[in-house]
Amino acid sequence: MIERIRCNLIVVVSVLKNKVKRLLYGGKVVIGTWVTINSIDVVEALSRVGLDWLLFDMEHGSLEVSDIQRLLPATNGTDTVPLVRVPWNDFVTIKRVLDMGVYGVMVPWVNTRESAEAVIKAVTYPPHGIRGFGPRRAVYYGLESSTEYFKRISDEILVVVQIETGDAINNIDEILSVKGIDVAFIGPYDLSANLEIFGEVEHPKFKSAVEKVLNSCKRKGVVPGMAALSVNDAMDAIKMGFKFVSIGYDIFDLTKIYRSNVEEIRRYLSFLT
Repeated sequence: MIERIRCNLIVVVSVLKNKVKRLLYGGKVVIGTWVTINSIDVVEALSRVGLDWLLFDMEHGSLEVSDIQRLLPATNGTDTVPLVRVPWNDFVTIKRVLDMGVYGVMVPWVNTRESAEAVIKAVTYPPHGIRGFGPRRAVYYGLESSTEYFKRISDEILVVVQIETGDAINNIDEILSVKGIDVAFIGPYDLSANLEIFGEVEHPKFKSAVEKVLNSCKRKGVVPGMAALSVNDAMDAIKMGFKFVSIGYDIFDLTKIYRSNVEEIRRYLSFLT
C-alpha cells in the first residue's frame, strides 16, 4: 500500500509542463542558446544562468541521440527547458528525442506545407500522427502515468520549423497554416545564403523575406523566432517583434571570450615592452 501511494504521488507531481510554450502564448519573449559541446558540465552551467531554453543541436553539432540522453539530466531541477534541433525532418529521429523527455523539437529545411504536415505527424500520436508509443525517459521509465502523458503531450511539445530558403518564404502562409506549428524560426546565415546574399542582413532582399515571415506569423498566430550571435543582434530581433530568440552559441561564445581575453593581455604585454 505504501509503495502504491508513493507511485501515485510521483504521477501527480511530475506531470509534464512546458514553461516556454506558456510564456510564448502569453506574448512573452523567451531567450535561449545552442548546445553543441558534448559536456555535462557545460549543459549544467548553461541551464543555471537564467536562460529560458537550451537547444541541443544535432544538425550541425556532433551530438547524437545517446549523447543527448546523457546530457539531459544536467538540466534537471532548473527552469531551463531542453529542446532539440533534429538533423532532418525524419520521424524516426523526432520520436526518439521526444521519448527522452525533451520539451520540443526544431526541424530544419521546412519549405512546403507538406513538409510542415510531416513534422506534426511525427510529433503527434495516432489518430492525428504517426508517433509510436514508448516514451521511456519522458515518463521516467514508467514511474509516471503513460496515459496522462499521452493525453497532455500535444499541448506541451513546442514545434519549431526553420524558415531558411526562398521556397519557404514563398510558401510561408501555407506552412504556417498547418495546425500545431508553434514557432517559425529564421537563421539569418542560412536564409541569406539561400537567397544568394550570404551574411548581408541589411540587404533589401533579406529584409523583405524577414518582413514576410513576421507578417505571416501575425496572420496565422505563430510565434516568430530568430537566431542571434550577439546580444545586440538579439535586442534588434526583439525590437522587430521576434519572441523566440537565441543569444549566442556555446562554442562560439567560448572562443570569442578567450580570444578577447588573449588579445587584451597581448596588448598589455606589448605596452610593457
